[in-house]
Amino acid sequence: MAAGVLAVPTLIEVAAVTGGAIAGALHARKRHMDFMGIAFVAICTGVGGGAIRDVLLGNAVPVFLLQNFILMAVVGAVAGYFFGALVSELEPAIYVLDTLLIGVWVVIGAEKGLAVGLAAAAAVFLGLTTAIGGGLLRDVLCRNVPTALMPGQWVAAAAIVSAVLFVTIEHFTGWRGVAEVVAIAAAALLRALSARYNWVTPDAVDASTRFRRWLGLDRSSRPTRVN
Repeated sequence: MAAGVLAVPTLIEVAAVTGGAIAGALHARKRHMDFMGIAFVAICTGVGGGAIRDVLLGNAVPVFLLQNFILMAVVGAVAGYFFGALVSELEPAIYVLDTLLIGVWVVIGAEKGLAVGLAAAAAVFLGLTTAIGGGLLRDVLCRNVPTALMPGQWVAAAAIVSAVLFVTIEHFTGWRGVAEVVAIAAAALLRALSARYNWVTPDAVDASTRFRRWLGLDRSSRPTRVN
């Protein structure tokens, strides 16, 4: 990791990338893909967030290519392809791991953005992209509308709240350690609570009519003059 960026223990990185790849492989299996399709989706799911982040930052060689992330993802792809019924039993554990780590990826992405001088809003976006990028690629490759962007449990919502908290605390206090802890805890807590109590993000709301009435532009709401 670069200076000033949260360092994640290697074992956690291995588990996260491999688990993400397994989840991607299982998703691709349900779409009846062949081995190459399953492997490609699995790899993109496992390393996609970091890959997108590094491309957006303009890194000459993305970090995921300098480490063994691809190999970890291939292991997950092979496990998902040959032992689908067996590894599907790991899905609850993968979900828990993903819930606990979503804030970690948010923080890493935001810190990398701040380290190269990005504005606060851009750092928030980079944190969000790092956290949900793998799932976005998985759904696009499987020709699905990305679930993270649809009404449902707090995934992208938890990530963006976490990113805003991190950048805000870091900017106004300079206490990076505190900002990291708060952001990571907030993301995990929000996602866990949304699953426990079925909190869902809302669908689009059209307030045009109410806004027009507030501005006095809705003629239908005006009283009719009687001659």
